[in-house]
This record gives sequence, C-alpha cells and structure tokens, in this order.
Amino acid sequence: MKNTITIVVVAAIIAIGAGFAGFGFTSNQSSPNQTALVTSALMSGHMQLVVTDPDGQIKAYRQTDNAITTKAENCVAKLLFKGPNSGTGNGCTGAITNPFAYIAVGTNSATETNTNVDLGAELTTSGLTRALGTVSIANSTSGGTGSTSSDVTITKAFSVSGTQTVTEAGLFNDTAATSTDSMFARKVFSGVTVNNQDTLTVTWTIKIGNSTSLN
Repeated sequence: MKNTITIVVVAAIIAIGAGFAGFGFTSNQSSPNQTALVTSALMSGHMQLVVTDPDGQIKAYRQTDNAITTKAENCVAKLLFKGPNSGTGNGCTGAITNPFAYIAVGTNSATETNTNVDLGAELTTSGLTRALGTVSIANSTSGGTGSTSSDVTITKAFSVSGTQTVTEAGLFNDTAATSTDSMFARKVFSGVTVNNQDTLTVTWTIKIGNSTSLN
C-alpha cells in the first residue's frame, strides 16, 4: 500500500523576499510575472523489519510502504510554523518536545489508516518496549526541481527476551502511549515470531521532497 501524502503547509502563505514557497510576483498587475510553484512538500514512509537469531542468521524479513497519519501532517505544520512548545491544538497532541524517532511494535492486525493515533496492541514486554531509534539524514541536493529527496532513517534493534508474534509497528514522538504522544506512521504486516535472544530490527525511512513542478 503506497501512501504518499501531500502536506499542505504552505497554503495561503506568501514568503516575501525569501521565496520560501517558490512564488515570484511583480507589481505590474496587468502582466504578473508569477513563477511556477516548483515544489510541493511531500512525505512518504517505508518500513523494513528484520528478525535475526543469536548467530545473526535472518529468520524473517518484511518491507513495505506505510500510512503516514493525519496527526503527523498536523504536527509537521505546527512544528514548522508555530514551534515545538506551542501547546496543544492544530490536531496535533502535545508540545512536540521530542522527535518522531521512537519505534514501537505490537500484535494487532487491523489494517492501518491515516486516522490511527496508536498501535492496536502495543507490546511493553519481552524486550519490545517502545524505544528511541538512531536517526540519520541524507540531505536533498536539488530541492523541488530535481529528483532527490531528503531521506530520514530511524533504526531500532530490539533485544528480544520472550516469545511474541509481531504484526504491527509505529513511529512516535514519545516513549510511552500517553495523552501527549503522537503517532507519525503505522504499518501492519504478516506476523513474525520472535524468541528469546533474537534481535528484531525495525528501520523507518521517511522521504521528504518532490521532484515534480506544479505549473
């Protein structure tokens, strides 16, 4: 399921001078010199999950696109234009004081949607408690007029201490499922069984950018 969601964070905003949104105007109203809107901020997500045994042998592998949530869109807009400590509102829970770099896994198999706010059955035992991942960023080199995107990768290797069948994963901005966390993305997949001393590695890649001009 491919989920590429347009984030409308520049609507009705004219970035005078800085040209942030790619607009250009002259004062001649009869013959305006308006450039194309050369970039529309797009985000898409991709998840990879690998289970290895104590000897490092791969036991299971999943990779798939995911659903980026509506709350994620609202949080991106809020963070960019109101700041991280702007309180609640805008459809985004909490003050966004932590990054969207916490990975959780669970056992629910209900299909993901962009309206999900939590995992269906998040795991908190067997070494699979929600945890902060390692973040790396590959910068875009050509902005909205080229073919590259800014790729954010979040990876967490869970050291498993019990037997579970994992069927879902999510990307969050906090360490626990509370009223102040927000879920950025969720994905359901065919179950993988993990056992004591296995390693479950979840990698999320979020692509930010667009190679298509809007004329």
